[in-house]
Amino acid sequence: MRPARWIDVGRADPVAFHATYAGLAAALGAEGAPIVVWGRVAAHVCLGQSQGRCELDGGVGVPVVRRPLGGGAVWVDEHQLSYALVAPLAAAPRRHEDWYAWALAPAVATFRAFGLAVARRDEDLWLAERKIAGSGAATIGAAAVVASSFLLRFPHARFAASVAAPDPGYRAALNDALGAALTDWATHAAPPGEHALASVFRAALRATLGWEAAPSTVAPGEDGEIDAWREELAAPIEQGRPRVERGIKLNAALRLVRDARTGEARVERMRA
Repeated sequence: MRPARWIDVGRADPVAFHATYAGLAAALGAEGAPIVVWGRVAAHVCLGQSQGRCELDGGVGVPVVRRPLGGGAVWVDEHQLSYALVAPLAAAPRRHEDWYAWALAPAVATFRAFGLAVARRDEDLWLAERKIAGSGAATIGAAAVVASSFLLRFPHARFAASVAAPDPGYRAALNDALGAALTDWATHAAPPGEHALASVFRAALRATLGWEAAPSTVAPGEDGEIDAWREELAAPIEQGRPRVERGIKLNAALRLVRDARTGEARVERMRA
């Protein structure tokens, strides 16, 4: 077993959560112990590292944070248990495209331990032909970082209201499409309590990655890096350009797009 650190941030504000795993990654040495950052994060829209505010409605009613990881815009709130795995690059697969199979294996094992037949598709986890979890990854300093969450309940109407929409019809279509493309734990079974979920997840870390994650706290030498990331993540976000022209990616298989000629919103399959 490889010793690892389990850092529970409790209920955290969005910038604090993302700054914590990014700062710990920046401070991690090549021989450092892997780290799991775990917590419930206040409601916010979380943009991927290449996204701008053009993806969102101008009147979005929750904070917007651009994480230092890849992927698209996601809704995060206290009805999810969010986590980030931080490991020295030597402890991660050499090829970046293999990181998801490696880092999401503990989550797959955790869902299955509770009786949910979750399977991985690329960087997402799926259940009953719908996405139940996404993920984002990046190299920060000398560390591999992959973050995801256990989606206990998903308010797709709140997320739909936060996304840029040219007209009410598009927003209504988006709300319906999100409900059809994404699912949550509560749709299939009563979600477990946080303590039970954390316990099973830590067992899954042992079984899949060989990490023995013991409770830990941020060390004095790491808080400076976290503070630096707080400042960076609190900076204004530019408008940028949309990742999907006239639309939004729903999951690894589907996207919602607006026809340039008719203005009609339709769900279409992503190209392989």
